[in-house]
Amino acid sequence: MVSMDEQGVVVVRGGPNGFAQEITAGRHHLIADEPVSAGGTDRGPGPYELLLAGLGA
Repeated sequence: MVSMDEQGVVVVRGGPNGFAQEITAGRHHLIADEPVSAGGTDRGPGPYELLLAGLGA
């Protein structure tokens, strides 16, 4: 998925297996994933944690 915003391009890329997503927002890189208990590999914060962090910021 690619979306444009006033800062540039945001790209979210995931593979066919698992829940991990690589997020690129301008020059910043993030990893999102689900916890092991939910079937993920816990490589990064989950979507709800990222949402709450965004609201807090």
